[in-house]
Amino acid sequence: MKNKITLLLLFIVTSVSAQLERFEGFWYSNETSYNVLITHNSHNDLLTIDSFSFENNTLVKESIKHTNNNELTTVSMSEDDWSLLIKYTIINDTIMKAALTGSITTTLTYKKLFN
Repeated sequence: MKNKITLLLLFIVTSVSAQLERFEGFWYSNETSYNVLITHNSHNDLLTIDSFSFENNTLVKESIKHTNNNELTTVSMSEDDWSLLIKYTIINDTIMKAALTGSITTTLTYKKLFN
Protein backbone atom coordinates (compact mmCIF):
# COMPACT_ATOMS: atom_id res chain seq x y z
CA MET A 1 0.00 0.00 0.00
CA LYS A 2 2.84 2.39 0.85
CA ASN A 3 4.40 1.73 -2.56
CA LYS A 4 1.14 2.61 -4.32
CA ILE A 5 0.79 5.86 -2.38
CA THR A 6 4.41 6.77 -3.06
CA LEU A 7 3.99 6.07 -6.79
CA LEU A 8 0.78 8.13 -6.89
CA LEU A 9 2.45 11.10 -5.20
CA LEU A 10 5.43 10.83 -7.55
CA PHE A 11 3.08 10.79 -10.55
CA ILE A 12 1.18 13.86 -9.28
CA VAL A 13 4.39 15.82 -8.66
CA THR A 14 5.72 14.86 -12.10
CA SER A 15 2.44 15.88 -13.78
CA VAL A 16 2.37 19.27 -12.04
CA SER A 17 6.01 19.85 -12.92
CA ALA A 18 5.35 19.03 -16.59
CA GLN A 19 2.41 21.46 -16.64
CA LEU A 20 4.52 24.27 -15.15
CA GLU A 21 7.25 23.67 -17.74
CA ARG A 22 4.74 24.53 -20.49
CA PHE A 23 4.87 28.15 -19.27
CA GLU A 24 8.65 28.28 -19.51
CA GLY A 25 10.09 30.47 -22.26
CA PHE A 26 10.27 33.93 -23.76
CA TRP A 27 6.81 35.28 -24.64
CA TYR A 28 6.06 38.40 -26.71
CA SER A 29 2.90 40.18 -27.80
CA ASN A 30 2.19 42.59 -30.64
CA GLU A 31 -0.39 44.24 -28.34
CA THR A 32 2.09 45.58 -25.76
CA SER A 33 5.74 46.56 -25.45
CA TYR A 34 6.09 44.25 -22.43
CA ASN A 35 7.62 40.83 -22.96
CA VAL A 36 7.39 38.00 -20.44
CA LEU A 37 10.24 35.68 -19.47
CA ILE A 38 9.16 32.61 -17.50
CA THR A 39 11.78 30.29 -16.10
CA HIS A 40 11.18 26.97 -14.34
CA ASN A 41 13.60 25.53 -11.80
CA SER A 42 13.02 21.77 -11.90
CA HIS A 43 15.04 21.20 -8.70
CA ASN A 44 12.58 23.06 -6.49
CA ASP A 45 9.68 23.15 -9.02
CA LEU A 46 9.36 26.96 -8.91
CA LEU A 47 8.53 29.42 -11.65
CA THR A 48 9.95 32.92 -11.94
CA ILE A 49 8.14 35.51 -14.03
CA ASP A 50 9.68 38.76 -15.23
CA SER A 51 7.84 41.24 -17.43
CA PHE A 52 10.00 43.83 -19.11
CA SER A 53 9.94 46.45 -21.81
CA PHE A 54 12.91 47.48 -23.91
CA GLU A 55 10.86 50.46 -25.10
CA ASN A 56 10.10 51.76 -21.58
CA ASN A 57 13.31 50.38 -20.04
CA THR A 58 11.37 48.79 -17.19
CA LEU A 59 11.32 45.45 -15.38
CA VAL A 60 8.28 44.28 -13.42
CA LYS A 61 8.47 41.36 -10.99
CA GLU A 62 5.37 39.25 -10.64
CA SER A 63 4.40 37.24 -7.57
CA ILE A 64 2.69 33.92 -8.25
CA LYS A 65 -0.56 33.53 -6.35
CA HIS A 66 -2.00 30.36 -7.85
CA THR A 67 -1.13 27.65 -10.37
CA ASN A 68 -3.09 24.78 -11.85
CA ASN A 69 -2.89 22.74 -15.05
CA ASN A 70 -2.86 25.37 -17.81
CA GLU A 71 -3.38 28.51 -15.69
CA LEU A 72 -1.09 30.70 -13.69
CA THR A 73 -2.27 33.71 -11.66
CA THR A 74 0.14 36.47 -10.63
CA VAL A 75 0.08 39.86 -8.94
CA SER A 76 2.35 42.67 -10.03
CA MET A 77 2.88 46.16 -8.69
CA SER A 78 5.01 48.79 -10.37
CA GLU A 79 6.94 51.75 -9.06
CA ASP A 80 4.40 53.90 -10.92
CA ASP A 81 1.64 52.82 -8.48
CA TRP A 82 -0.27 50.54 -10.82
CA SER A 83 -1.20 47.02 -9.83
CA LEU A 84 -2.46 44.07 -11.82
CA LEU A 85 -3.85 40.63 -11.30
CA ILE A 86 -2.78 38.61 -14.32
CA LYS A 87 -4.22 35.23 -15.27
CA TYR A 88 -2.02 33.45 -17.83
CA THR A 89 -3.64 30.59 -19.72
CA ILE A 90 -1.74 28.23 -22.02
CA ILE A 91 -3.71 27.75 -25.25
CA ASN A 92 -1.15 25.50 -26.95
CA ASP A 93 2.64 25.08 -27.02
CA THR A 94 3.19 28.50 -28.66
CA ILE A 95 0.17 30.64 -27.63
CA MET A 96 -0.65 32.02 -24.17
CA LYS A 97 -3.45 34.41 -23.16
CA ALA A 98 -3.03 36.94 -20.36
CA ALA A 99 -6.15 38.42 -18.78
CA LEU A 100 -5.17 41.60 -16.90
CA THR A 101 -7.40 43.23 -14.30
CA GLY A 102 -6.65 46.11 -11.97
CA SER A 103 -5.19 49.40 -13.17
CA ILE A 104 -6.16 48.23 -16.67
CA THR A 105 -8.54 45.53 -17.85
CA THR A 106 -7.62 43.78 -21.08
CA THR A 107 -6.66 40.44 -22.56
CA LEU A 108 -3.37 40.01 -24.39
CA THR A 109 -2.20 37.20 -26.64
CA TYR A 110 1.43 36.14 -26.25
CA LYS A 111 3.46 34.00 -28.61
CA LYS A 112 6.40 31.92 -27.49
CA LEU A 113 9.64 32.96 -29.13
CA PHE A 114 11.77 30.17 -27.64
CA ASN A 115 12.12 27.96 -24.55
